[in-house]
Amino acid sequence: MVTNERSQTSVEKAKGERLAGRRRERGAVMAEFALVLPLLVILVVGIAEFGIAFNRAQAVEAAAREGGRLASLSSTTGGQVTTRVNAALAGIPLTSGPTVTVSPASCAGREGQSITVTVTPTDAVNIPLLPTMTAHLRGQAVFRCEA
Repeated sequence: MVTNERSQTSVEKAKGERLAGRRRERGAVMAEFALVLPLLVILVVGIAEFGIAFNRAQAVEAAAREGGRLASLSSTTGGQVTTRVNAALAGIPLTSGPTVTVSPASCAGREGQSITVTVTPTDAVNIPLLPTMTAHLRGQAVFRCEA
């Protein structure tokens, strides 16, 4: 009977050692996860913020095209172009309103030549655990003046 008790004790001892080893491993895994989690969050949210910034850059480019189409008509003023660009950007949340530049100022008497509309707003890029960054967006459209 003494041998049975000893063998049970050694089996229980081995079980206890395995459980203690697993607990240490679980603690190490938790510590590693705690170190990697902030980097993973920054990466995932950074990818999402980049997608949002890219979408806004595309909207600025489309607004410049809208303004360029309108500016290519000889009877259009710079104020009308600015109004059209602002209307095109109405649903896009930007940090600052766009600056609209029309060069030359009008297509009147310039049929066949080109006119350029440039739209430049700013936008904030917010990634957790990093300082807020400012993105200077720029959209430009060149159209041929029409009669």
